[in-house]
Amino acid sequence: MTTVVAGGLAVLGAAPASAATPTGGCWVYSPTTPSNIEDTVPASQTSSTLAPWANPGPADYTLTSSGSNAVGGTRNFSMTFNEGPTNGGPPASGTVYYYFSVNGTNLPAISKAFSAGGAAPIPGDTINGSYNITAAGTQNIVLRKVYYDIPSFLTRVACNGQATGVRINPSGGVNPATTPVDTNITTSFTAVNAPAASITAVSNQTVTTHARRNDVISFSVTDFTDGSASAQLCDSAGNNCDTGTSSFTVTGGAGTGTLNVGASPTTGSRRLKVTSGADTRLVPITILANVTFNITATGNNVTFSGSNWDPNQSVSVGGYLAPPPIPPNPTSDAPTTVTADSTGAITGSFTVSAGQSTVTAFIGASRIHANGPPPTVLFASQSFGDACVAKVGTATTGSCSLVETVNLTVNAGDLKMSKVSGPVVMSAVTLDGTATTSSGSLQDVTVKDYRGGTLGWSLVGRFSGLSNGGFSITPDKLTWAPTCTAGGNNNDTVTAGAGGAFADSATALPLCSVVAGGFGADGTSGGDTVADAGLTLAVAANQAAGSYTGTITLTLS
Repeated sequence: MTTVVAGGLAVLGAAPASAATPTGGCWVYSPTTPSNIEDTVPASQTSSTLAPWANPGPADYTLTSSGSNAVGGTRNFSMTFNEGPTNGGPPASGTVYYYFSVNGTNLPAISKAFSAGGAAPIPGDTINGSYNITAAGTQNIVLRKVYYDIPSFLTRVACNGQATGVRINPSGGVNPATTPVDTNITTSFTAVNAPAASITAVSNQTVTTHARRNDVISFSVTDFTDGSASAQLCDSAGNNCDTGTSSFTVTGGAGTGTLNVGASPTTGSRRLKVTSGADTRLVPITILANVTFNITATGNNVTFSGSNWDPNQSVSVGGYLAPPPIPPNPTSDAPTTVTADSTGAITGSFTVSAGQSTVTAFIGASRIHANGPPPTVLFASQSFGDACVAKVGTATTGSCSLVETVNLTVNAGDLKMSKVSGPVVMSAVTLDGTATTSSGSLQDVTVKDYRGGTLGWSLVGRFSGLSNGGFSITPDKLTWAPTCTAGGNNNDTVTAGAGGAFADSATALPLCSVVAGGFGADGTSGGDTVADAGLTLAVAANQAAGSYTGTITLTLS
């Protein structure tokens, strides 16, 4: 028989400042249903008065929590106590069950083996648990109750916040065994919503799960760190990102932005990586590769399939004449229309009429992806038949054509620049008691845009001012007059920056630029541009004599 008595070991050392003694006390009884740890109908009751949690006590219990504080995260909790109730009988062992709750919702019991010597307290211990945070706001973690189960003696000890200890044999009364109450051992923290990001739209698409080159992805974020934020396309781990990056601002935890997929994106399964401060979220998106189209022909009956078309949007499939032009002209057979599935795959059938079988060179699929101008047309085709008859029998007239499809991949080059070597040499001045000027010009800079895309560029300059170690000339004393000359391989509209003085060393002045849309007849940017600027420096009448040095920093973006 195990009893709880008013005797035990003293607590060694000082309790932590955050430790507390649980309210209520403990009660010894025999359970009616041993398999039900929380059974509140005792078969018999050993205790007649409430026993303390520790004797002589005080019992010191400390409950803390750590880990995630965001909804969806895991919060860990840990409870440490110095000693349990005192065993008044022979040595005993069994299983102890600890019950906790969070905001009134009960957590599964945490069980551990325990043992206590004869007439000795149950040793102290540390109990660890965790739970998944499901809502924002204050989270109160509470120790509800503890049961020490000792099957070898058909005995159980219930310890909880019940402060009344009344026994009415065999199973009645108000006490910790019959009427358990939560304890005062608690800890709390504030849970917050986890940062979230979502794709809200993709230009030229009806879905938010797919995009292709030059599409624009729109997105929004909530519960992010305020400040400057960025977005880019990366792999599933958030690494190996494409070069294109967009910036936006998060205010009050929320923000919206857009990201241009670019002319040469990495295709396949990608992630929109959104970052603000320490917050990063990865949103899945598929970047579509070039469309594909394949056919199988049995006579004039054609079945077809394809991939990488715009999901959930229509595709027109029909017959085409031999080129020129490219793409070739359609035959008189009415095209059929199919709708790509959610992944961009198409399947279907098409019949070449008897009257068109000799002139149909291709079966092709097409759709207008973007209206432009100029429009972006998705087109793929496959030759209809790989053999033909030019003359039948002994006929002296007739001809036929076979078409070989030529595929070409044009890879984008780089946007870069170079300059003529050597420093900028300003004309020397001789002091004569009056303000004067010095003149010069930049060493020519050649901007080389070999990307073959629809992106512009900008070249700006910053002036540090001049110094000879002891004296200086401030940046605002220098003015420049930009000139920009397009090379023979460049038909873009190149704009020279306005002339003027540098306000300070941090302020950039435009030198040359090509704005998006300022392209030539080919509709793409590209070619060489030579940038120069005439320089005029105001020198004060009493400027200290000497050799001065400074820098003009040119930045291309």
